[in-house]
Amino acid sequence: MNPRPAHIGQIPPDQVYGSLHTGPEGLTPSEVTERLIHVGPNLFEVVDRWKLLRTLGRQFTNFFAILLIVSALICFVAHRINPEEGMGVLGWALLVVALLNAQFSFIQEYRAEKAMEALKKFLPHLVEVCRGGRISRIPAAEIVPGDVVIVSEGDKIAADLRIVSSDGLMIDNSPLTGESAAIRLTAQMQEKSLEECGNIGFAGCTVVKGTGRGVVFATGLRTRFGRIAQLSQTIRRTGSPLEREISRMIRILTTIACTMGFSFFLYGVMSGKPLWMNLVFMMGIIVANVPEGLLPTLTLALVMGSLRMANKNVLVTSLNAVEALGAVHVICTDKTGTLTLNQLTITRMVEPRSGAAMHAEREQELATLALAASDVRQSGEQLLGDPLDVAVANKWLSLGLGQLGVAQQQVERSFAFDVEKRRSGGIVNIGEQRFFVVKGAFEAIRPMVSAAGADENDGNAVPLAEQLTASETIMQQLAAQGLRVIAIAYRPLSDAEKGETITDEAGAESLEHDLILAGFLGIEDPVRPEVAPAVAKCHGAGIEVLMITGDHPATALAVAAKVGIVASGYTTHLTGKALKQLTVEALVEQLQQGVRVFARTTPEQKMKIVTALKHMDKVVAMTGDGVNDAPALRAADVGIAMGKMGTDVARESAQIILLDDNFASIVDGIEEGRTVFENMKKFTSYVLVSNGPEILPYLLYIVLPVPLALGIIHILSIDLGTDLVPSMGLGQEPADPEVMNKPPRNPAQGLLDRQLMVRSYLFLGLIEGIWSLLLFFYVLLDGGWRYGMPLDASSPLHQAATGITLSTILLMQIGNLVGRRFEFRSGLDLGLFRNRLIFAGILIQVVLSWAILYWPPLARALNTGPVAPEVYGLAWLGIVVIFAIDYLRKVLLHRRQAGWNTAG
Repeated sequence: MNPRPAHIGQIPPDQVYGSLHTGPEGLTPSEVTERLIHVGPNLFEVVDRWKLLRTLGRQFTNFFAILLIVSALICFVAHRINPEEGMGVLGWALLVVALLNAQFSFIQEYRAEKAMEALKKFLPHLVEVCRGGRISRIPAAEIVPGDVVIVSEGDKIAADLRIVSSDGLMIDNSPLTGESAAIRLTAQMQEKSLEECGNIGFAGCTVVKGTGRGVVFATGLRTRFGRIAQLSQTIRRTGSPLEREISRMIRILTTIACTMGFSFFLYGVMSGKPLWMNLVFMMGIIVANVPEGLLPTLTLALVMGSLRMANKNVLVTSLNAVEALGAVHVICTDKTGTLTLNQLTITRMVEPRSGAAMHAEREQELATLALAASDVRQSGEQLLGDPLDVAVANKWLSLGLGQLGVAQQQVERSFAFDVEKRRSGGIVNIGEQRFFVVKGAFEAIRPMVSAAGADENDGNAVPLAEQLTASETIMQQLAAQGLRVIAIAYRPLSDAEKGETITDEAGAESLEHDLILAGFLGIEDPVRPEVAPAVAKCHGAGIEVLMITGDHPATALAVAAKVGIVASGYTTHLTGKALKQLTVEALVEQLQQGVRVFARTTPEQKMKIVTALKHMDKVVAMTGDGVNDAPALRAADVGIAMGKMGTDVARESAQIILLDDNFASIVDGIEEGRTVFENMKKFTSYVLVSNGPEILPYLLYIVLPVPLALGIIHILSIDLGTDLVPSMGLGQEPADPEVMNKPPRNPAQGLLDRQLMVRSYLFLGLIEGIWSLLLFFYVLLDGGWRYGMPLDASSPLHQAATGITLSTILLMQIGNLVGRRFEFRSGLDLGLFRNRLIFAGILIQVVLSWAILYWPPLARALNTGPVAPEVYGLAWLGIVVIFAIDYLRKVLLHRRQAGWNTAG
């Protein structure tokens, strides 16, 4: 009596279907529905009950939040020392601000996460299954035990499978085992543990080669991958460059705030001022230096940028990739499907010796041989498989040779395309004869060829020795026309070979000799019409474009010239063979000499190109769609995967996914990325400008016997009130027409550089501070105050002076807002009114500048008072003052830069 199998791997393949209550034709719709209800969807997400609380808690751990909380605690201490000064109210106000700021940041981060989840639904993980005898592609979440799944190179296995048929199937189990070597899977039963069985494909692993069929026996958290996910702890990801830059900016501003606050606190103590006065002063300096609304505004800008990118068919997998794409110096792009439409059509079928077009009978013979070396599956009216193989099948069908399924039944064995060997193969029965067929690059097949096709007159094979040069010339001529050229070779199997069963690639290699070159296929893949303008746009933006393809050099150069990567007649290129011989240093020299086309390359060689470009201090974007592209996508500064034709592995390795596989979308994404970064600098500068007039009153208050022009509550009303909406408006500004006429920014250039700090604090901030304080002292002097005279904060005169100071800052921020829209232009155009947030921000500032003076409820809340209308008019004049001086700076700076460019 045989022992009962311990697991499904110990069951013979013909019994697997019965054990899972299914069949080779797959499940019926009713069976799928019943099992989906019983076991649930195929999902691996583990519910993290504390995620939202951790996210909220994180908002209280940045420097800004800690600073506000510590300041509030100091206020409470000061209140205990001197309750009459009302510092306790200020402490509560600071706590409320910290809470509101954290809440707003939390909401933005939550919205960002939900937005990214929604965007990822554009690209559901689809799986090929056989249900009711029909092959279809369905979302991975809908798979149930008993489903018959078809896997091929590049697929990520969506559930635990028992393999029932295998064609050179090799799996990368490293996500589960950590072993980097690929494992060959077969259908045979094995007396091993489930984890060691060579007939099990585990969820989360990837197919690196071949094809196969498997029956699902576990889904979701019941899979081995799901159990590990359930037990694993949350992994802390490393910060992105943008996150590190924002942290650096926060540290700089916090250091400035604390240094200034503590220094002048000590100065006040040494000058004999009361402790509570020094504490008020220190709090004012710190709060004035902290742009409380900046962090949520940064997040909002990235969220909106990602949504705009999605509208341009560019899906970002993390918010920080929005900005990263804008910093790119070099784009390394594939040809097929990215520069071209990936609509492969066989337009030429030529004789290998004469190059003459084949007659109908010869076309049918060549198409039948090519089909034998192709892997195509039919799903209703749709053909699934590699685009080249689909093109072959479409050509075969167009010749009226019958039903595809019947023809494929004659294919005894197929050998998947090998990237390294650059060929695929198959064994087919045609009539009474058994043939071995190879399809691939002529250079890869040429060493195996001993004869060139049948003579058109006598049908006999002709010796090839003297025809190799002629065949090479024919292939070159086709390639020079921009056609992708595929060679087809075959040989009849001998009587001894007819009885052999070839089961793997090693057996196929034993047949790769004495082949007859049957002919060439000329395949046309039209260039996307929008690519040439996009490449020109890249060149105008200082971005280099490199083509890396597996096609023949002549084909690559022809397409590169069509799209403008190289000039017409350009012949410099590197092949994969030459690339293999070069060191990284030698490759750098080649790139510096202008090599822009790489042909007959393998995906692994992309890594070498990325390494060389990084040695040149370039920010590199790399496109890819295959399993072997994954390392290069990870190594590049920005990995870009194809959404339509890309494999699951490539998409998971990339930061950017092109929903339409179109090169022009990359350029649109770069433009959007540059725009997002420029907008972030705009509103960062805008927010920091108001710090100047907020700090200056406290500096005068501590060193001179004058009243304090602004209280902390007034500073908070600017930072979290009137500045917030205009900042968001600057974050939504459309792309500057000049943004793609500038070279890429230096990677070392951050959001907060010396030029921005000087302009914000010492130029524009100083202008706002001087003008607002001039009006402050004008109102005081006009009301009878004299230098050195004490003035109670609750007196009508002090309230009026404080009111006009605050009102002036709000109005002058309008001039600052308009000026920040462009680096050199004035900012006065129709776009000012098309941006609804900017328009709304201006309205808010205008209304509040009036209300804090003349609307009693708000005036009482802010401890402000009215001034004469002519004084309020001077506050309006501040808009013209700051705008005019800033525009003069722009004009002078632009002229100086133009002079430098002319001199250069």
